[in-house]
Parts: sequence; structure tokens; C-alpha cells
Amino acid sequence: MTRKRLTRLVTALWVLNLVFALALAAAWLVTSVEPVRALFVSPTATATPTSTFAPTPTSSLTPTVLPSQTPSPTETLTPTLTPTVTDTPIPFSEGPIVIGYSVENRPLEVYRFGTGPHGRLIVAGMHGGSEYNTILLADQLIEFVTQHPQIVPADVTLYILRALNPDGEAKSHSYEGRANANGVDLNRNWDANWQKTWDRTRCWNFTYVTGGTGPGSEPETQALMNFILAHPIEAIINYHSAALGIFAGGLPPEEDTLRLAEAVAAVTTYPWPPVDIGCIYTGGFTDWADEHGIPALDVELTDHTHTDFEMNLLVLNVLLDWKPERKP
Repeated sequence: MTRKRLTRLVTALWVLNLVFALALAAAWLVTSVEPVRALFVSPTATATPTSTFAPTPTSSLTPTVLPSQTPSPTETLTPTLTPTVTDTPIPFSEGPIVIGYSVENRPLEVYRFGTGPHGRLIVAGMHGGSEYNTILLADQLIEFVTQHPQIVPADVTLYILRALNPDGEAKSHSYEGRANANGVDLNRNWDANWQKTWDRTRCWNFTYVTGGTGPGSEPETQALMNFILAHPIEAIINYHSAALGIFAGGLPPEEDTLRLAEAVAAVTTYPWPPVDIGCIYTGGFTDWADEHGIPALDVELTDHTHTDFEMNLLVLNVLLDWKPERKP
């Protein structure tokens, strides 16, 4: 081999060694620089997730539904229920119902039985202590109806006012308890032929009483008047004592009032027509009621002490069953 060829071979080997060395250096540089380059990746780059989590149907997690989202068709909604409002049934009876107060501020008490549209009214104690047995009768009737509610027909409401003149009853169980605390006879204070005073020759005159300062001047009269006008009262019995019988209200009485008087007379021994003592009655309660289209009677007990209870149970039945025949 010539010197020239040997020189070329050596040169080629050195070139090959240099190329191999450069390749090794390049490989080392790549493996060393890659982790460092990862530190400078731009923060705006979007990382690609390597896995997606999907809860299984048995997951106990409840997904949160935002207000703007529409619930899926399978979601169960709990409806909001509106409570049903029902009227409270009216009780069969109630009382005492205070409808007003006397001159001396005593309550005027009414007891109600039944819920029917046809009203019946019993009034007692209009002449206070001088006729206190009418108050005793009213209390007996209240107790009886309380214990025997079936006697009140379904279409009737019965009202019992036990004492219109409690001041007179508190004052005396004698003729001195007839008037109210103003000295007014409450059965002379109504707007029906009213007079402040009258001829007493043949009328009650044990003490001096008046008809008041005008028709309806007394609080007891006003309370009863307002009560009647506010309720569908169709018949009234006003108890008094004593002995003169059954007085039909009215100047003169209407036909229905006369029919009611005859029905009561048929079950009692009270005189009908009543005993005429020649007194001209003025400002009477039942006269006022009759003038307002309400049949009304004054029924006088036998004396000033007894209540004639059994006989007045028959009167009560007549009152409850009686029907007016008003003309159209």
C-alpha cells in the first residue's frame, strides 16, 4: 500500500469516529433538555385528560340542579297542596248571648236553640221582680230544651230572653221591682200608641211609673228592639203575671196574631179573650211587634208565684210548631 492510500484510510476513520461522537452527543442533549423544556410550557395550553369519570347508576351522589336547568322527565316533583277551607258548623245551642245592658249595667241574656231559618222568641221578666215567676219559668224552659233538644224542629230557631228587666228583679220581688232603674215601665216604652203617662184609674197603680222620655228611650227596650229587627223572628210570646189571660198584640191584632192566640188558648186554661179591666194599654211591646208583621202575645201566668210549667210546655210546643199564614 502506498503512502498516499494509507493517508486517505486514516482520514476516513477519523471522520467516522467524529460522526459517531457527534451522534452520541446529540442523543445525550435530547434526553437532558426535554424535562427542562417541560417547565416552560405555555400556561394557555390545554391539557388532554387521560380519563373521564362517569358515576354509575348506583352512586349515592345526588347531582346539583341549577335553577336554570330543566329537570329531567324522570324527576319526581312534590305538589304544593292548598288546604280546603270549610265553614265551622253552627252549634245547636249557645248562651247566654248578651244583647245589651240594663240601666245599671246588668247583662240582658238570650239563649238560642236550633239553627233553622224560622225564629221563635220567648221574653220573660219585662216587669222585673214584681213578675219574677216569669223569669223562673224561662229558666225552667231553658233547662228543659237543653235536655230535650229534639223538640226544636230542624227548620226552627228558638230564642229565650230570661229577664228583660234585671234591675227591677234585683231591686225587689214585689210591686216595687216592676219598673227599670229609671222608673220606666218597659211595657209602656214601645213605639205603639206611646204615652209618657196615662189614666191609671183602671190600670196598675201600686207605684208611679212612666212610659219613659219617649218611645224606645230605655236601653233595655233598645236592645230587644235591635235584636228582633236583626233576626228572622216570626212569632213571640211575652210572659207576664197574673191571671188576666192571653192578650193578642196589635191595634187591632193582625190575623196571624189572632190565630196564634187561639192556638195557645186551646192548650191552656188562661182566659181568651182576656179579662177586660178597662185599662187603656199604651206603648205595648206586643203591639209594636204586631205592627212590624210579627205575631205576638202577652201570656199571663195564673198568679205571681207559680210558673205553670207543665201547661207552658204545651205552649212551647204550639210556638215551635206554629206557622204564620201571611198574605202575599
